[in-house]
Amino acid sequence: MGGAPGRVWVTRKIGEEFDESCLLPKFKKQEAIIVWACFVGRRKGPLIIWDKPAWGKTITAKGYQTHILPHLEQIWHSESARTHDYVYIQHDNASPHRARTTVADLQDRGLYNYLLPWPATSPDLNLIEPVWRLMKSRISKLHPRPQNNKDMVAAIQNEWNAITDYELGQILDTMIDRVDAVLTTNGGHTKY
Repeated sequence: MGGAPGRVWVTRKIGEEFDESCLLPKFKKQEAIIVWACFVGRRKGPLIIWDKPAWGKTITAKGYQTHILPHLEQIWHSESARTHDYVYIQHDNASPHRARTTVADLQDRGLYNYLLPWPATSPDLNLIEPVWRLMKSRISKLHPRPQNNKDMVAAIQNEWNAITDYELGQILDTMIDRVDAVLTTNGGHTKY
């Protein structure tokens, strides 16, 4: 292999130019799929696939309040009741999370006081990130690989469903080490 970036050279015999072992599949670029999910301890919450035609191309504050906050509120109430304690919420500080209208909505729903103060752009501390990495890794190993957005949405849903309570527990158990690593690097890069 060599040559220009993105170019692959294959050594083959005469007559093998269309042999499957000598070809790389080419796919047209798929439109990005936006997903939201949460977990509480070792329990998964809902996985929401953003409906771009109906809800818009991106998650706005209004879209977040309309299509995601009701699910967050429901899981917050059910988990708070189940544990007989309050559940705290970690947002990643994306702009729809910080918008004044979202803050007001969270206050109206009685959830605002249960938001953890969280530094912006802190993926090292955001425990949903390793869940996304695990799902992406599993999806990349599927055979056949998803060929279009419909297949990819199905794969995302299947892999979310396949995440076990044990796996969530393993991820959750890294939190103390994650905080220590971020403190050690004074907020710099960590292995997480």
